[in-house]
Amino acid sequence: MPTTSSINGGNRAPALHRIAAWLIDWLRILVLPLLLVPVGVALYSAGLRLPVGLWNVISFLLLIAPVTLWCARRESGRFQATPGKRARGLIVVDARSGRPVGFGRALLRNTAKIALPWELGHTVAYGFATTARNPSDSLMVLTIIVYVIMFAWLGALFLPSTRTPYDLLGGTRVVSGSRE
Repeated sequence: MPTTSSINGGNRAPALHRIAAWLIDWLRILVLPLLLVPVGVALYSAGLRLPVGLWNVISFLLLIAPVTLWCARRESGRFQATPGKRARGLIVVDARSGRPVGFGRALLRNTAKIALPWELGHTVAYGFATTARNPSDSLMVLTIIVYVIMFAWLGALFLPSTRTPYDLLGGTRVVSGSRE
């Protein structure tokens, strides 16, 4: 089943193009943690001790939220694509009309795509960092949920529609478009 059949707004984006676009974007995004982690290590080394939950909130506010907002801004309106998608010739469009999506829908899409799994992953990592020898049942369940989300998001790219759960939630589709 080809993944490039014609649909509204362009041809379906092949899974490998979407994965390549994601890798390009994450190479850019990784600059932010590379800047923030040394600051956190320095603060911790200087004696700053905060509750794990507060570290998680800080990481969300300084890392996850800005990345999610940046991706939503890039995928909405005139841009229609993150730099990685642009490099691979992909754009995000309304699933029905093929037109650009607004910021609200792009934010919903990226919250499900980025913020939710990343925050859950942080919660799991912080949980294991503090309870490594005796993780709770809820931490184990949350870990399973994180893996299910990751595999569902990735596996959906290989379905004939190539629409992921976050595309369905946002009413979007990623298609081959212009490389303006």
